[in-house]
Amino acid sequence: MQFIPLDPPRRFPVGVREIIYLKDCGRVALEPDEQVTFVTASGAEYDVVRKSWGYYATPSLNARLPNFGLKSALVRSGERLYLLLIEEAKLREFYAYLAAQGMEIIEWLDQSVRCKVQGFSPNTQPSVSSAQHLLCSGPISPCRFCTSPHYALIFVYDAPPAGETSFPLVSGEAYHREMWQCQGCGHFVNRHGFDLRRLYEGGYVDATYNGDKLLATFQKIMSLPPERSDNYQRVQRIMRYIRERERDGEKNGAGEEERSVSSFSTSPPTLLDVGAGLCVFPARMREEGWECTALDPDPRAVAHAREHVGVQGRRGDFLTTADLGTYDLITFNKVLEHVEDPISMLRKSRQHLRSGGVVYVELPDGETAAREGAGREEFFLEHFHVFSMTSLSLLAMRAGFSAQCLERVREPSGKFTLCAFFTSL
Repeated sequence: MQFIPLDPPRRFPVGVREIIYLKDCGRVALEPDEQVTFVTASGAEYDVVRKSWGYYATPSLNARLPNFGLKSALVRSGERLYLLLIEEAKLREFYAYLAAQGMEIIEWLDQSVRCKVQGFSPNTQPSVSSAQHLLCSGPISPCRFCTSPHYALIFVYDAPPAGETSFPLVSGEAYHREMWQCQGCGHFVNRHGFDLRRLYEGGYVDATYNGDKLLATFQKIMSLPPERSDNYQRVQRIMRYIRERERDGEKNGAGEEERSVSSFSTSPPTLLDVGAGLCVFPARMREEGWECTALDPDPRAVAHAREHVGVQGRRGDFLTTADLGTYDLITFNKVLEHVEDPISMLRKSRQHLRSGGVVYVELPDGETAAREGAGREEFFLEHFHVFSMTSLSLLAMRAGFSAQCLERVREPSGKFTLCAFFTSL
């Protein structure tokens, strides 16, 4: 082996949307059957072996590389194709790089579709024929967040898990659904044949809050002590972020215009809560001095917001409702997992966000929940999507936002939740 250093290194620009400067540090000349190994700070290794006929450009894509925590992907940039090796612990950084450079994943090369079939209890497994069918029926569309085509079958349900709400589905319809996980970004997709499109116009309230008991349920939740209230923790989290944002603006010597952005441009500041339901959250934010609007497709929830909570109530679907106005804060508290296209819904919020405004999002944390098994409420029927930390970041990016303060929490109710604040790019 011969190493020929370049001193000083040759420095040159690369990149499409963002320019990156590389340093060419030297040349390595290998004889046939000689090898060099590149190592990272984390201990990951990548070998190149010279052969008489060419090179082993990488170690085995599905054995030695994964053992060192490296994933291999075929990636396109314009008309050019590249083989990239990615540290699994840095997938978030990798997806951000792809977005910044306008690149896309063509294929993950370290795996095929690997299916792990599990029931929601040790005594409930799908039949062999059902399992064989499922192994061939994974999601046919690439992941909407990372574009990976590879999914693993994680859970199979042939009956509702304990605690799942009994929704008014088609009478006599056999219960069967599957939870698949994207092998690129870790996002979970709930596959079934049930039609949930009209669920939130009335059926959801009927099944979840027993229809006419909205007020009683609202009062019960409002009376919870702080240490037992998910909503109290949510309000505190939001107010803490806003106060820190204002302090950062002052510390950085923001001018008058920047300060007004930091501390919002209206007094009182305005909030739109999408999918408000019981309206517990707007009620608490109203106590904090916010002017609140509760948007919900169910007319009973809207009437409840106006008559019992004392906030503005709007009936409608966020994607189709006109004349919503603009707000300093828009919140999606356990909402985006209930829609088939959460990216489009989040992207629309940009139209209703004032300059300097913030979007707050809470989503079920599938990665943590999966460690406790298929019976977790995060995987219940009504969730089209269950998120990973990576798919949460990609959700923001694809909707035109920058994700701030991503956090993984265990709520007082026991829910595993991902929280994040989004600001416009």
